Amino acid sequence: MKISYELNPPKLVKNEYFEISLLQKEIRNLIERAFSLNGLVDGIHLTDSVLGVPRLSSVTAASYIRNSGIALSLSCSLRVRDRNFTSIFQFVSDATLVGVKSLLVLLGDKPSKGSGDSKLVPSEILKVLRSERYDTGVELNLTVPSKIRNISSIRKKIEAKPNALVTQSISSLSNLGEIVDVARPFGIGVVACIMTPSKKNEFSAEMIGLDWTEYQKEPVDFLKEAGKSANEILLTSPNSFKDGLELLKALK
Repeated sequence: MKISYELNPPKLVKNEYFEISLLQKEIRNLIERAFSLNGLVDGIHLTDSVLGVPRLSSVTAASYIRNSGIALSLSCSLRVRDRNFTSIFQFVSDATLVGVKSLLVLLGDKPSKGSGDSKLVPSEILKVLRSERYDTGVELNLTVPSKIRNISSIRKKIEAKPNALVTQSISSLSNLGEIVDVARPFGIGVVACIMTPSKKNEFSAEMIGLDWTEYQKEPVDFLKEAGKSANEILLTSPNSFKDGLELLKALK
C-alpha cells in the first residue's frame, strides 16, 4: 500500500502580526514532523492556505523539506481561486525545479481577507498546463467529492485527463470503489483521502460533514482495504499530528 501524509505549512501571521522569527520556528517544527514521517510513509503532501488563511507557500515548504535531506516523495496543492495565469505558471515552474512529484490543482477556500476570486476553473487550468507541456515536469491531479452520484458531474475533470483524482475525505469503501470504477477506464488513478478518527479531529469532521462511523473502531483495517482499491492513500489529521502518527505506526 502506498501512503502519503498531509502537512499544513505554517501560517504567515500569528498573534495578529507577521514575525519572521516565529515563522522560522514554525518551519523548523514542520521539518521535524517531516523527519518523524520517515520510514512510515512514501510521501508528504503540503496544502495551500487551507480555509483561505495565508500560509507559507506549499512549494516553499517543499523546498525546505527537500533541502533538509528528506528523500520522501513530495506533492503540493495549488489553489487557483486567488491566482492569475502568471502566478500559476510561476508556481508550477517552481514546483518542478524543487522536485515536487505532483500538484493537486484545486479551487481552494475563499480568502479569509478580501473578496478576490479569479473565476478560474481547476480542470480548465489543468488543460492549459498540459497544452503548454508543464506536465512533462510534474504530475497534475484534480479533486473529486467523496461520493460521485453520476459521471456527468465530473465529466470535465475526466476530460482534463489528470494523472489522478484525489478524493475529499472518504467514509465509505463502497463510495471509494465507485470512484475507482469511474476513473479506471480512462487510465486515471485515484488517491483516497482519509481523516484520522480521533477526538481532536471531530470538529474538522463535522465541518465537512464526514461520518467516520464505518471505520472509527478499526481504522487500520479500513486503510488497508482502501489501499487495495486506490492507487494511494492520503492520510490527514488536521488537528493532531500525534494522532496521525500513532495511526501510521499501527499500520506497520
